[in-house]
Amino acid sequence: MPSWITHLVTAKKIKHQEEENEFIFANIMPDILEGYNVQEVSKIVRDYQTHYPKKQEINGITIPVPDIQKFKEQYREKLQNPIIKGYYCHLLTDYYWNTYTYENYFENYKKEEDLVKIRLNKGEEKILKWDEAVRIKQRDFKNFTNYLKDKEKITIPYYAPKIREYSKDLIEFEYAEADIKNTIFSIQKMLKSQEKEEKEYQLFTKEELVKKLEESVLFIEEKLISI
Repeated sequence: MPSWITHLVTAKKIKHQEEENEFIFANIMPDILEGYNVQEVSKIVRDYQTHYPKKQEINGITIPVPDIQKFKEQYREKLQNPIIKGYYCHLLTDYYWNTYTYENYFENYKKEEDLVKIRLNKGEEKILKWDEAVRIKQRDFKNFTNYLKDKEKITIPYYAPKIREYSKDLIEFEYAEADIKNTIFSIQKMLKSQEKEEKEYQLFTKEELVKKLEESVLFIEEKLISI
């Protein structure tokens, strides 16, 4: 759900002592092998492997959220590895934004008809099909991504052999050298693409998203203290 730009900005704001390049790169690693943002990957790995999803009911809607406790338990002895820690931060970021969004803006209306109620930022409520409601959410996050590209100094990770070396501790799958290099190229392309005009937010407000971004960093840092 959060864009790669959001993940990169979040990673840069998090206080950590590990190798910065490897840590920042790892903050996007769970998405790489799914084959969406990076078209040429060595293998396709689905999100049930990459994001440790568990079903959670929020306001009558069942959504998948990362099982952050499962990941933490699985890698308890390796969480100081900057790749493992950055991967964990990606899952925490996804968890934060998913739970916040569905707790505050979505509500089941008629599950059998795939209808949900959403609350817009001007107070209006709408009954929509699930896919249509999600598109509104995604448009707002795309708008916010363009805002971040314009306002934040974004660190682009660079290829380093340490990325592959540290990532060997991931037990489910491995990343080829080409996967890492193609990912960095994809990030560079994302940063160059820019919407010419900022569109109107419908679900959130820009100010709210800026505030929640900072709060998500505090949420993640609190979780990191416990490891």
